[in-house]
Amino acid sequence: MLYPMDGAFVQDDPEVHTMYKKTHGNYAPGEQKDRNYNWKVNPSEHCFGYAEKKILNGAANALHNERLEEDYPKTTIVKKTVEDHYAVANDMLGTSKNLG
Repeated sequence: MLYPMDGAFVQDDPEVHTMYKKTHGNYAPGEQKDRNYNWKVNPSEHCFGYAEKKILNGAANALHNERLEEDYPKTTIVKKTVEDHYAVANDMLGTSKNLG
């Protein structure tokens, strides 16, 4: 039931609630599971998996990208013959090869 008849959330005895968590896996809505692991790090502060570097004023930097020259690789201009030789001589994995 999402909305009980009396309109108030009926809370069980904490001892009964811990018993139901252990036997039935019955957690309250939004309650975090705690498996009592012995962590070498503090799990509330540590970020698991892939995490991006936090950038201050990210939205402002996205609007003014011409000011961030260090974020983009420098353009190098080479002759077309050099690029053609590179395309034929080097094998790019997973793509078709240009034979001329």
